[in-house]
Amino acid sequence: MNIYKGDFQAVANKLAGQRAKFSRGRALFYTADDDNQRLRAVRLMAEVLAHAPKAGFSEDEVTQGAEIPREVLKLKLDPVAFDPEPEAGESDDQAVASLAKNIDVTDIVEIGEDAEFVYAYGYRCAPDRLKIGSTVSDVTARVTAQIGTGTPDRPRLMLTIRTHDCRTLEKALHQILRFKGRHVAGAGAEWFITTRDEVKSLYDRILS
Repeated sequence: MNIYKGDFQAVANKLAGQRAKFSRGRALFYTADDDNQRLRAVRLMAEVLAHAPKAGFSEDEVTQGAEIPREVLKLKLDPVAFDPEPEAGESDDQAVASLAKNIDVTDIVEIGEDAEFVYAYGYRCAPDRLKIGSTVSDVTARVTAQIGTGTPDRPRLMLTIRTHDCRTLEKALHQILRFKGRHVAGAGAEWFITTRDEVKSLYDRILS
């Protein structure tokens, strides 16, 4: 049993590391100041995706549904263009730790138990709005994967809720906020005019 748990944890750590590398590359791609940085980001994402099957993961597991830039797909299909191995000298744990630099976690509040997560993040330029999402894996990788050309600044992760059923909890929070007329029109399904304290209060009411 201990061996099984150890093997399962090793696979989970490996997947988290691959997600972290892809998400870091994607964040760099959309925020790079020059062509050299963008090229480095493209190569990193292509290498991770090319290596994924060897590590036993599907492309979707690594990207978590995030859009893959066309430049990455083009490079990944050219076997002569790069060595399809992940960055040398960087462990999966280091990749996960490095990914956190893309997100402001200086004011995060963490509550709840269990292995899945509901999270809320926003931006300092829009303090009255939060995106409420969920993930069964690393929160920082999930948030960083959502960075794109329209990102106003570094995401500010405000709240993580550990739970046994993140999808159901996320849906419940969304429904309550929609009923209260808090959904931000035109900003996607997960953006709401709310605060961390309100989300925590709603979570407590759902549990009661």
